[in-house]
Amino acid sequence: MASPDTTALNAYAGKYEQKLFATVRNSMDILKDITVIPGIKNSFNLTKLSVGNGVRAYRETFDAQDSDLTYSGRQLTVELLKRDMLINPVKYRSTWMSEVMSEGINPTEIPFAAFISEQVAGKIGQEVNDSAYLAKKEDGSAVSKSFDGLGTIIAKEITAKNITPVATGAITASNAVEKFSTMMKAMPTAYRLAGFNVYCAVDMFDKYSENYYDKFKKYTESSDEGHYFIDNTAKKVCLLPCSWLGTSQRIIATPKENLLAGVDGLGDMDKILTDTELEILKWRWLFALGFQIRDLDAIRVNDQD
Repeated sequence: MASPDTTALNAYAGKYEQKLFATVRNSMDILKDITVIPGIKNSFNLTKLSVGNGVRAYRETFDAQDSDLTYSGRQLTVELLKRDMLINPVKYRSTWMSEVMSEGINPTEIPFAAFISEQVAGKIGQEVNDSAYLAKKEDGSAVSKSFDGLGTIIAKEITAKNITPVATGAITASNAVEKFSTMMKAMPTAYRLAGFNVYCAVDMFDKYSENYYDKFKKYTESSDEGHYFIDNTAKKVCLLPCSWLGTSQRIIATPKENLLAGVDGLGDMDKILTDTELEILKWRWLFALGFQIRDLDAIRVNDQD
């Protein structure tokens, strides 16, 4: 007996696989707002080199110190995620979709295979985006329990006293401009001159905008590129409202290059696999994802979560 014809589904699980995973990632706002490192199969070492002080007046004695070069670092680890789905194409025959199905009984024929694949890809991206910040690696039963998100990493570093939060207290529509300015000024001078982002939830941005209008009688307007900047920073400190921060009251000040997402994105860890049992199709999407902060000295967060 001939094997079931899964041509329509396999076409999108094979030829268009990378295009679909591009849709997954394009549906994740968090990957647009931070720095993505592709090609990670398991973990990636982030090495930091600190060079000590030692310039002095000339003398013949050689004055090198053991602490001149200090290496340290963090590790970006990705976790393998999946999305499993069962599809019974026979059920489509009792719906209007039967109008676009070929004549005869072909139980594995998938109407609108391209549309279904694109919609699934977008939904996967949305689900991961909405859970990524507060995700905490536990039993893996949901995306929120499969890896440590940036919010969880920040909370752990605060507990370990590796990050000291900036005291802002509760942020309201009456004080948001002042509090965001406090976060901007908390960054080291070198970063203030070079530029960085101030990340916040959309609700926090709304409070900032409302307070800004009350104080200056004008709206917070974006630049021609769609960016918002904190006043008196020569357009070097960008205020970035983020969907992935959800309802968090956390403000994160740091360069984009300091917040990292690891993906495979180049090959064998981004896969769509299909299998057939009688008329039932099994669909499995596999992809790798992880988050990390590159350098804790280059980040400031407030005392709200």
